[in-house]
Amino acid sequence: MLSFFLSPEFTISDKLVEVLYLLSGVFCMYSGIRAWTKKDSDNPIATGFFWFVLGLIVAFGRYLSHLQVGILVCLICIPAAFNRVKRNRLQAPSQEEQEANFKKVGMKIFIPALSSAVFALSIALFLKGWNSLIGSLIATIFGITLLLIWNKENKISTFMEEGRRFLGMASAVFIMPLLLSCLGAVFTRAGVGEVFADVFSRIIPEGNIYVGILAYAIGMVLFTIIMGNAFAAITVMTVGVGVPFVLDLGANPLYIIPLALTTGYCGTLLTPMAANFNIVPGIYLETENKYSIIKMQVVPSIIMFIFQVGYMFIVAKR
Repeated sequence: MLSFFLSPEFTISDKLVEVLYLLSGVFCMYSGIRAWTKKDSDNPIATGFFWFVLGLIVAFGRYLSHLQVGILVCLICIPAAFNRVKRNRLQAPSQEEQEANFKKVGMKIFIPALSSAVFALSIALFLKGWNSLIGSLIATIFGITLLLIWNKENKISTFMEEGRRFLGMASAVFIMPLLLSCLGAVFTRAGVGEVFADVFSRIIPEGNIYVGILAYAIGMVLFTIIMGNAFAAITVMTVGVGVPFVLDLGANPLYIIPLALTTGYCGTLLTPMAANFNIVPGIYLETENKYSIIKMQVVPSIIMFIFQVGYMFIVAKR
């Protein structure tokens, strides 16, 4: 680990992103240890094991072999699959506490939240080659500092325990992005794109670029719904459908591929597999139906899809 931070081969941006992952992993491990010691969930052993091992993956995944990371991912899937990762019993602040805190802080509470976007955008605009994730790291430190200044009753332990409560609310859903990224890699290595190409070659009329675009767009939506991640779907669908039925017929990839990716985002709005977008917010907002966010996004998703496909038709031959 020390060699990574001392190596001149890696930029300051790389090292700061690694700090972000280390801190995130350490916090997950902290959550696991607290679950074991506090026993404040219905299954502290399985819950603590899940968070501790997930923390190991996040913090030290760079320094482990692919096989070791794969084994650890499989291990944390066991308690998650059997629904043994339980929500902790940490209580949210009472109505009286929230009102008292609001009187101290007021509308300034939105400053830490907005700072994440401000820092990320500033890094993207003014620090070429830097990862915008660093904005989240800076914003977190900035926000905690402000809240410590504004409310003297806050302590570091306050943020640690409140963060643990939020992790517990989402429970095992947090591993969905990790699993889906693994699934995308597996599909690519397994040649799923070639299988799609073979299937679509029997359906799509040869030489019709517009039918190819429609198949490409629909495939991106459906595959994203299955995988929950348009970035994972774009590789498979471009190899299987985009190249042979759209790009090989003269379509400009500079227009078509980005539009296909954003078409996949229409599928992201429709699937519980994109849990970090569609399920976790519902849990935090304590909606009556955990799928209520998806239901609200159906109509915008359809409108966006129609617009994207129409635009792909227009720019296909440019």
